[in-house]
Amino acid sequence: MYIVAGTSTPSTGGPLHVEDFWSDGRGPETHRVIWNATGTSIRAIEYLNPDWTDIDSDLRHVILERPQAVLITPEEVIGSDQLGDRYNELGPAAMFDLGRSAWLESFGQTHLANCRHIQLLFYDEVIDVLCEGVRCGKGRFTDEPGDEGRPA
Repeated sequence: MYIVAGTSTPSTGGPLHVEDFWSDGRGPETHRVIWNATGTSIRAIEYLNPDWTDIDSDLRHVILERPQAVLITPEEVIGSDQLGDRYNELGPAAMFDLGRSAWLESFGQTHLANCRHIQLLFYDEVIDVLCEGVRCGKGRFTDEPGDEGRPA
């Protein structure tokens, strides 16, 4: 599992990468969502943290490790059940490991044994991903050898 930075214990879930991805009431601004060549699997998300404006120096990205499913919900229709109290109680965190959630468990489990439910709160949307882990990086996302972003 590639849940990096020691901000979450995989068995209990919790905030992830607070030093790289945070909220000041609303999360980072989505700059670009990167999909695989066929447009069927999310690979990465480029973003700017709150109050950051210079794309050349402030742009960051989240790489999703072996994603299996994604749900993108616009802020206009986000329900309170989807967010819970975690964003108020654990601010400035804006990325959470929700573990083996009911959403994850609702899918066939053949390819999901190593997956976690990761939730990212952005300024205008919430992105939920079932994947094996996440990594944060600086600058634009670039293809990495062996990191095709396809479901395993």
